[in-house]
Amino acid sequence: MDNKYTVGIARCESYERGEVSAAAELAVARAGGLPETPSEAALIKTNMLSPAPPDCAVTTHPEVLRSLSLALINMGKSVKIADNPGYIFTNAEKLCEVTGVTAIARSIGGVEAGLLSARGARTVRKDSFVSLKEARIWSDYLDAGYVINAAKLKTHVETEISSCVKNIFGTADTDTRKRAHSSTSETLLAEAIVDLFTIRPPEFNVLDAIISMEGDGPSHGKPRHTGWILAGRNALSIDWAAATIMCYDDPLKIPLIKAAVKRNIGPRDISEIDLVGADWSDLPSRGFKKSSSAMRILPTFIRGFAHRFVSLTPRLIEKQCVKCGICARVCPVDAIKCDPASYPKIDASLCVKCLCCHEMCPAGAMTAHKNFIASIASRMRGE
Repeated sequence: MDNKYTVGIARCESYERGEVSAAAELAVARAGGLPETPSEAALIKTNMLSPAPPDCAVTTHPEVLRSLSLALINMGKSVKIADNPGYIFTNAEKLCEVTGVTAIARSIGGVEAGLLSARGARTVRKDSFVSLKEARIWSDYLDAGYVINAAKLKTHVETEISSCVKNIFGTADTDTRKRAHSSTSETLLAEAIVDLFTIRPPEFNVLDAIISMEGDGPSHGKPRHTGWILAGRNALSIDWAAATIMCYDDPLKIPLIKAAVKRNIGPRDISEIDLVGADWSDLPSRGFKKSSSAMRILPTFIRGFAHRFVSLTPRLIEKQCVKCGICARVCPVDAIKCDPASYPKIDASLCVKCLCCHEMCPAGAMTAHKNFIASIASRMRGE
């Protein structure tokens, strides 16, 4: 069977272990099964954005990772579950413990949990890069003989969607990710993510869309029950289905998906995808709240000339701020200064509105603030 663009999908209403196991097995089978490779070691590239408990919908749920680990063990492989999260969360022990990954490693023989950065990074250059001149990629990922990309379905204030293609962003080192975020162009960030994806595409992809995140993700949105597990060999195929779950009538309006399509890393239209296990009309989660992306709230017909006047900017809620200084540490252009005796100060002349501070703020004190025109456009869309 030619399953290049086959997406297997299965209903899953909860994270009860038996239900997740059955749904994941079914979704994988509907996608044609896990591919066979000679490598005896497998890497599950999960989403461990931050040390957040599984019920926050910030990270890939451990029960999904457990099911994939057991499937790989049954294929005779050793397993490492790893990610390199937001720039500041480098305490592997705490990260793996809080997200539930450590419990998997303790309960299943042959499973290791940790960071992708264990053996350092290597520089990669490709003539096909559009946004990046070069990238530093963690060696554990580059050298992995078998990779399963286990993503979490979330909104994202910069890329609108965080799914399978976006999950590979975590394979790059901090400097590369900061350079990708430092552009004022939303298009260049999307292109940088695709640059990174093309370096070493995973053998298989699984999307945890049982409890997804809506609103201003990927860290501070709200959990939303969507009830699916998706699987397939092509990441972009799954992202088309993910966008449909999030109620996008045209996924090509999402800059990241549009950039990926232009690079021919997957289907150009849903007509090229064989969705096995559901009809496309079954997917939309009615009333799903999308992110406050500046581009998305513009009517399509004026995006070409008006995008520069519409913006989302970081704004501090002082009463929530704990003065930890993380916002300054993650800012790719050093636009935030922190004095322990006062609140963070944002230099508007330097800020590129990447919203990394919003994403990484552990207290949720940095919000994504719409300017006047963006607020009007949002109201016109009924948001």
